[in-house]
Amino acid sequence: MKQREWTVSKENLQQLTIYLEGLIKEGKIPQVIIKEKARGRSIEANKFLWGRLYKSISNFTGYLPMEVHMLCGHLFLSEQKTIGEVQVPYVRSTTDLTVEEFTSYIQNIESYFAQLGWSNDE
Repeated sequence: MKQREWTVSKENLQQLTIYLEGLIKEGKIPQVIIKEKARGRSIEANKFLWGRLYKSISNFTGYLPMEVHMLCGHLFLSEQKTIGEVQVPYVRSTTDLTVEEFTSYIQNIESYFAQLGWSNDE
């Protein structure tokens, strides 16, 4: 059975029930795992990331803020996924990070670029 993630809300609870009932009618046995969705980063944290940190590093490196974002993703959010028996690179989205992971991501960026001569005093 294909795995499917579903974020439940008041608006779509009935559709989830219909979907599960349909699977059961087809003779399938759905397995449901319930976990609380992690809260995303705050608007202020997002403004800091894009409006200050990436912009400052952009000024230092000459790369556009989006290029800095992509570079930092490859540096600090890369992992391996398996497709069949092949390992393939995968870069996590910053929007999927927990608050703790996001804080660590920021610290890694600041430390890395400080070693290259960047200063966050701008």
